[in-house]
This record gives sequence, structure tokens and C-alpha cells, in this order.
Amino acid sequence: MNCNFSLDNYEQYRTVTIRPRVMALGTEDLERGRADLLAWTWRELEPERGRYQLSAMLLAIRQAAHPVLLLRPEPPDWATANTAACYAALIRKVASILDGREAVAGVVILAPEDSREVWDAYADAFTIIPVLADIHQPAVIRHWRQRGLDFGLFIRCSEDNRLGCCEAMARARLHHVWKRQPVVLDITNTTCSQALLRDIRRWHVSLANLPLGLGSRLELRRLTYPEQVASGGTLPLRLWLVNTGTAGLYRPGVMKLRLSGSDDSCELTLAAHPQQWLIGDIVHNEMLRLPNLTAGRYRVHIGLFGSDRRVIPLGIEGQAEDGYYDAGTLTIADEADQLVNIWDTYYPEGYYPLEDPQVPTAEEVIGDAAGPQDIKGETH
Repeated sequence: MNCNFSLDNYEQYRTVTIRPRVMALGTEDLERGRADLLAWTWRELEPERGRYQLSAMLLAIRQAAHPVLLLRPEPPDWATANTAACYAALIRKVASILDGREAVAGVVILAPEDSREVWDAYADAFTIIPVLADIHQPAVIRHWRQRGLDFGLFIRCSEDNRLGCCEAMARARLHHVWKRQPVVLDITNTTCSQALLRDIRRWHVSLANLPLGLGSRLELRRLTYPEQVASGGTLPLRLWLVNTGTAGLYRPGVMKLRLSGSDDSCELTLAAHPQQWLIGDIVHNEMLRLPNLTAGRYRVHIGLFGSDRRVIPLGIEGQAEDGYYDAGTLTIADEADQLVNIWDTYYPEGYYPLEDPQVPTAEEVIGDAAGPQDIKGETH
């Protein structure tokens, strides 16, 4: 096939373009996005005032893949007065142990009656773990919105109340919450109808208690970089990924590039924000600054990692044990940096100027009418 008119032939510098082979979906993908709903009562966690028994809960959290915590406000025998304040103290105690230290996917807001004191305890104590509001509790949602706080959603759904859940989502205008915080589903049936599955995808559910293949699935479709760069110079890097899943990543992560040579190596962190990536196409272009490296041939590896260094798969073949993927080779030379300003006048595919085309002036219109002219310094 003749590719003389492909975009690759109009690059301003010689490039390496890597198009990885996407991994086919398998039966194990159904487990992606499966949540473990862990319910514990106040009575179990604090049988005596000030004496907490949290070891069993912490063990269950560590053994679960995607634990979602429900702290049910069933009071112990000693809690006979001022129960809201006492339960709020329990929430803060659990959050002080879990928030930022355990891999909890979310905690559902549960409170005795309509207690703003308990709602505020969830808001103030859990700053890292996503806090989930039940869509059937509009008072909680209104309170959090009044405080200007982000929250995720918890949906307890079945075939019988599916339409009721749709109505609750519409009444509270919750269809855009998934763009900032996760949506967790508790399905009370053992199976899902096609109608419910359509609603689940329309709600962009990221976690559910059944194996439905939910959550994010990132696929690296193309990686482009120069064939040769200067030591201590600039490495223009262009990424095209596709999230074919139902929701975003939500948790902080970093994209890393590793260069490995026979005498030298380095690991570079991209300025990407994976927790902001939603579904569909994702384009990231960046000018990476290289350290001073020994001239020679370098192997390129790329990987995506969570803040705790856990590996986030890229949905392509060739993942190594350390989480990196092989992504070709480039040459580092002892020469002047020729690429530091290459994108000032040149916009590769997926990288566009942040302004609209300008209306031509009267002189330009007259010049066009007079006949064809060579216009330099413009990219169309």
C-alpha cells in the first residue's frame, strides 16, 4: 500500500512510531472493576466507649481487591445519649487509620437519621479515600453540594428498582458526577438484564459487586518520539491512548519513561495527570528534558504506575515484571539540541494551537484575489 501521503512523511524530524498490539479481552477482564462491599457495624467496631476493635476490618480490607467500606450506624449498648457525636468520633477514628494508608476504593456515607454532624465528619475526615453518597438520600447530596465538596455515588440497584434509580439520578442531576469521582454499584440480583447493563454503562459505573468488566481499561495505541536526540536536550514525546472502559482512573498515578543504554540509564516522569483521564481518546504531548547521558543507543520503555508504585496495565502485549513495556530504541548524540523549539511553528497530529484561526485582513483578501502567493510561516 502506497503511504506517500501519510502524516508520517510530513514530520519536521525523523521519528520512531510505535503501535503496540492491543491485548484481546479475556475471561479475567470480567473481574476488572469488581468491588468487595465490606460492611461493619458501630457495635462491632466500638463495643465499649473508646475501645476500638478494628483489626478484623483492616485484615479484610488488605485481602480485598477493591474494598468499599460501609460503616453501619448500629449503636452499641453504651451509646444511649448524644449518639451522633459519638458515631462521628468513630468515623474520624477509622479515617485517621485508613485515609491515605489503605487501598480503600470508597466509603459510603451512612448516618443515624439525618445528622449533619456525621455528614461533616465524613467530609472532614476522609480527604483521600472517595466518599460515596447514596443516590436515594437527596439530603446528603444537597448538604455536600452546599459545602462545595466532591462526592462519588453509591447505587443499590435491582431489576425491580432500576427505573427508580434512573429517576433519582435525573432528579438530583447526578449524571456528571462520574467525571470527578467513582460510581459504585451494589446489585441485589445475581444476574443483570440487558436493560440494566445499558444503565450501568450509561451511569459510568466503575465498581460493582458482580463481575461485569467495569472500570477503566487503558490501551496505548501509539507512541511517537525522535530517532535521535541530544544529550541533555529535549525529547518531544507524543502519546495516544484510548480508555475503552466505563469510567476513569480517579486515583493519582504517573506515566514514566525509562531509557536504558549499555553505559547509562535514566527514568523520566511525565507531567500527565492520569486521574483526570476519562473514557475515549486521550492525547498527551510533552517536551521532556533529558539529563546528560552518555552518547549511544538506548532502549525505550514506558509504564503507568499508581502513587504507591502499583502497576496500572496499558492493555497491550509485552508487559515486563517491573510494569514497563518495551517501546523501541532511540539514539542519544553529543550535539546541539535541535528540537527544543520545534513545536513553536509545527503542530504534529494531536497537538494544535490554543487559538482559533484569524479572519483574513483586507490586504490578504486582495492578495488572494490577485493570484496565488507563497505564504510562509503558517501551518494548516
